[in-house]
Amino acid sequence: MQKKKKKNKKKNYSKLNKVIINLFSLLIIVLIIILLFSIISKFKNEKEEVDSYSKDNTVSEYMLLDNSHIYLYNLDKLTIKDNEDYLDLREYIAKYSSVDDLFTSLENNLSVKTTLKDGGTIIYKTKDKDLFKNDLTIIRCHTEEGNRDIYFGKNMNTTTAFKNGACGKDFFEDKSFTKIYTLANVKDLGIREVENVIDKEGNTEKVKKHFYELTIKDNEDNTIKIERAMDDESAKALIKGKKYTFYFKNKYGELIQNNMTDIFNKCSLEQIVLYEEK
Repeated sequence: MQKKKKKNKKKNYSKLNKVIINLFSLLIIVLIIILLFSIISKFKNEKEEVDSYSKDNTVSEYMLLDNSHIYLYNLDKLTIKDNEDYLDLREYIAKYSSVDDLFTSLENNLSVKTTLKDGGTIIYKTKDKDLFKNDLTIIRCHTEEGNRDIYFGKNMNTTTAFKNGACGKDFFEDKSFTKIYTLANVKDLGIREVENVIDKEGNTEKVKKHFYELTIKDNEDNTIKIERAMDDESAKALIKGKKYTFYFKNKYGELIQNNMTDIFNKCSLEQIVLYEEK
């Protein structure tokens, strides 16, 4: 009789253990499902946010302050923290009479990411996410051409923004490209003695080269003058008033503004070939 009780007791323990194991396994499965759901939900929200802002690269004009057009980049609206309240950016900007005063009020909350050599364009990042309820990039344009626009952007790729015309720019970064220009004039500058690199160690020797000044004109009658060393045969083949294909190399893939000055300053001219009308 005693043995039968012990067997029943063992069976009960065994059943209890199985129940505990099954419950524990079920709990783990539920926790894994909750964790996966949380990860998927977060990823979906982030993806939707990126899809709604980054892919569109939408730009809308927001308001005018002085001679500065203010734009929102990938944003429908924008509020800014003022003391303990949030104001529409228009209300906040209305308190300031100039762009300088506006940025003076913001300077403690912004960090300078970079300053461009285009006259002084500054790209800022917000230090405090609470300021605009978002992490923003701000472009304050200050170009030599006089562009003073301002861009407040979320998920902003500044390279893409400049390619799309921010600050009046029309940038590209092709490493090899061609342009069609008219050769307006060729002037003989005579022979000069110049340094010529002769090996990988950077050793040089002095050589004599014949230089010519080329006056180049684009379709809008903008002109630029460059000096180029050429042999006499190549120089004599150049015909004033004719169109030529100019082959350029942008060795470091710099952002180049689509005008002759920037192209000739930042890129090396590899070849000039008479343009053939098709």
